[in-house]
Amino acid sequence: MREIGAAAGVSQKLVEAVFGTKAALLRAAVDYAIRGDVEPLPMPQRESIREMEAAPDARTMLRLHARHLRVVNSRSARIASVVEQAAGADPAVAALWRQMNENRAYGVNWATKTLLEKSGRGRSLTRREIGAVFWVALDWATYRTLSERAGLDDDAYEAWLCDYYAAWLLPVAR
Repeated sequence: MREIGAAAGVSQKLVEAVFGTKAALLRAAVDYAIRGDVEPLPMPQRESIREMEAAPDARTMLRLHARHLRVVNSRSARIASVVEQAAGADPAVAALWRQMNENRAYGVNWATKTLLEKSGRGRSLTRREIGAVFWVALDWATYRTLSERAGLDDDAYEAWLCDYYAAWLLPVAR
């Protein structure tokens, strides 16, 4: 709290007064990292989500989804790792980690449902199989592995997601 106050140019007391606890501060940081702003608008009501829902076909929806994950994961993947690691030591952080995973489950289910409503899907994959594809894509560890271990920058990560989606979820080119 002291270091955050110093970095922000305010006192530790002010940081504590605004956030109360370290867990509350961490929750605010996670929310900001995922949303990209401090607006209380839930993710399902955000413009990027509405664009995917309005996409005319599966290919467009998946391209928009890859762009969305690029933006969200580039901001949130590292802090998600911090929360995951700290969850074992603090019940409030464990609750945050559970909520983050419930939100990801919602995202997987939403993406699966949205894709199933689009024309131009490939193969006759089950809802479960499509969900598995989205679980890999939404996993913060996937972003971290591809950026930190495979050396992909954000453009290459987004392209990788598009190729991954095409291979699993779109018709095979003849």
